[in-house]
Amino acid sequence: MPESESTGGMKTAPEAGSLPKQVYTDILLEVAVANMWVPLMSGAVATGYLLLLGASEFEFGLLVSIGSLAGISAPIFSYLVDRYRDKKKLTLLCSLPVRLIQFILAALPLLMYYKILPKPLLLYLVVTVAMSFANVFNGQAWFSWLGDIIPEKQRGHYFARRNVMGGAVAMVFGVLGGLFLDGYSNKYLAFTGLFFFGSVFALLDYYYLRRLPAAPIQPPAKEPFSLEAIPKKMLEVSKDKNFTKLVWFNAAWTFGMTLIGTYQNMYLIKELKMSYTLINVYAIVSVVMGLVTMTFWGRIADRYGNKPVMLITGNILSITPFLWAFMAYANWLLAVIYFVAGACWSGFNLASYNMLLKIAPREKRASYMAFNTIAVAAAATIAPAAGGAILSGIGSHKLDLYFFKFGNYQLLFVLGVLGRFFPSLFLRQFKETGEGDVNSVALLVRTEVAEVINSALSFALVPFSFISNAVEDVVPPGIKKRIWKRKKK
Repeated sequence: MPESESTGGMKTAPEAGSLPKQVYTDILLEVAVANMWVPLMSGAVATGYLLLLGASEFEFGLLVSIGSLAGISAPIFSYLVDRYRDKKKLTLLCSLPVRLIQFILAALPLLMYYKILPKPLLLYLVVTVAMSFANVFNGQAWFSWLGDIIPEKQRGHYFARRNVMGGAVAMVFGVLGGLFLDGYSNKYLAFTGLFFFGSVFALLDYYYLRRLPAAPIQPPAKEPFSLEAIPKKMLEVSKDKNFTKLVWFNAAWTFGMTLIGTYQNMYLIKELKMSYTLINVYAIVSVVMGLVTMTFWGRIADRYGNKPVMLITGNILSITPFLWAFMAYANWLLAVIYFVAGACWSGFNLASYNMLLKIAPREKRASYMAFNTIAVAAAATIAPAAGGAILSGIGSHKLDLYFFKFGNYQLLFVLGVLGRFFPSLFLRQFKETGEGDVNSVALLVRTEVAEVINSALSFALVPFSFISNAVEDVVPPGIKKRIWKRKKK
């Protein structure tokens, strides 16, 4: 039977209403397995991997920037995604090559160790660029597929639960990955083993992707395929002035985030000499706070809109880079940063992803996503290279401020504060249907946070209250009367 008449025997998600229990379970299982391999091959581990391959700070930023260039292909891929009627089949076709290519990354440290490939950065660049383009295509298809599967009114609840599941698994496997690396003196063999395990888990994730239901088959495209139509589609999306305000925010926010975020783990590994285990143990604070607050932010987003959540959390996240500048004098600040950032990133990521799904028309979702991806990719391409250039330009020079000496990393972190405050100007101009007043929502959030803190303090003081009552019970009545008389005097 032709594709236009069948889903190839695959399960199909309902067009409206609630998700079937089995589908809901399969989606949570898929994100759980995905977060088994992602922490083994990203974050501090990926930074250490590139340092092992011999990347300098500038080369590191350049490699990250070149990988981000793949975002320019988003319009072409979005056009193909819009025209391809079976989004599940397309997602599976895109995601399998990425999972297979990852085994090459696992082999690079081993080839370097045995001097078969003494300088592997060029091959790493080729592999990651190929993976980046495939991931852009896969992201377009996955975004469109997921948007068709999840009923709109359930998205806040669903993404909250999905992120909780993913965060819990990532927390465990992040620490296990750190222990694995720190347990081997030969880092070449350690990274090869870790990346191999990560690639195996990625293939297992592919199996769970196949279990998810197909979205309802869309009507066939009316116009024939043409490369000339792609700029027209992007121009059409750009006419949605409200959406472009959101895109400008996403691009500016991405620039401010990646300008310093690219180098935070490098700072911990290279400058502060932290072990991978310690970095990931600190990261648990962030994950736990994300898990604790995820359902709270999901409830707020469903009731008052995504924009207020993004503004509240974004403003708080803008302050955290300043604390990074003082971490050399107090490493425990990392726990404070992760505590605050974990609580805020959970809400920000949930609301921003839900916002894109909400504002993009279903029939043009891939085109809208592509337009946003281009802007974000441009920012993600420029920022890491700019950050690397700043670090290399400052070099070993230090700014002496009496009690504090700021080197190149600290100065970059201070600059990052401005990079995160500025984007909120665009978000405030954006209009979301049904959005609540941000000041009222902020007051509600402060009230609920205060209640939680008050409850936590009351719980913490229970033992002291018990001791006080116990002491009072054993004090003789005569002594009690004398104490009471003295108090009256």
